[in-house]
Amino acid sequence: MNSITAPRARLRRQGFTLIELLVVIAIIAVLVGLLLPAVQKVREAASRTQCQNNLKQISLAAHTYHNASSSFPPGYSYSPSTGATSEATWLTYLLPYVEQEPLYKTANFSQNFGSLPNANSTISGSLLPIYTCPTDKTTGNTMALTYYGKGNYVGNGGIGPMTSPSNWNVASSIAKFGVFMLNSKIKLGDIIDGTSNTALASEVLRVKGDDFRGVMHYPEGPIYQHNRTPNTTTPDDWRGSLCVSVPEAPCVGTYTAYNNRSIILSARSRHSGGVNVALCDGAVRFVSNAVNLGTWQAMGTIEESDIVGDF
Repeated sequence: MNSITAPRARLRRQGFTLIELLVVIAIIAVLVGLLLPAVQKVREAASRTQCQNNLKQISLAAHTYHNASSSFPPGYSYSPSTGATSEATWLTYLLPYVEQEPLYKTANFSQNFGSLPNANSTISGSLLPIYTCPTDKTTGNTMALTYYGKGNYVGNGGIGPMTSPSNWNVASSIAKFGVFMLNSKIKLGDIIDGTSNTALASEVLRVKGDDFRGVMHYPEGPIYQHNRTPNTTTPDDWRGSLCVSVPEAPCVGTYTAYNNRSIILSARSRHSGGVNVALCDGAVRFVSNAVNLGTWQAMGTIEESDIVGDF
């Protein structure tokens, strides 16, 4: 008797249903949504650390300059009586001390950095990583008027406004002394308020277009004032034709040309909650937007015998 073999059941491979697939996609989307803020925080922390390192290197460069010249560099140089009217800035003078000696040697100090193009166009248009905060990633904001490269680090110019007096001397160009001013040659011994209590440099935002805030090698750009706390909503006092006001960096026109300047530039950054500040002793601190105004102003002066509070 022949045995009858029952046909094998056909195995069918079953895939995901549409609903199951949608559920998986939804779970992945939720996970990505939870991870993204954490990744952004890590990236911001890394960028802030790099920004602090840049300020540390700039601070060391300023001290090396001081050792070589017995003072910090001038905020900018201008002396019509001697013919020295280049308006080279403190960032220009630091170039040899941030490993940019060949670039520095292209300078012609008999030509003005405000009359480009000329021999100084190479320096003015150079964008150096050490002068740039990686957190400020806004594109299209690195040059103004074609020749003027912008960075993110500004020197402490005291309590403003910063002006351009007819006699071009330090005393009449600023209300209260900072470290970097017109024709200044500030020594460590001049900082009687204490080097650990006095700001050397901080940050500024670059703004798209022909806005001179942050311009590195012309006086209207790399010097800020301590009149207002970091990231203030009060507009910067600026040259009307070179002021591009934006919500995070507002400005108003208060002067029209180099010979009638009236500048108050506030420290600003894209870091959450404050700005990095290099102190005159070489330390770098993060200062909150909520710092007491009196404390912030005391940090901006070198010889007012101010009592600096917590910051």
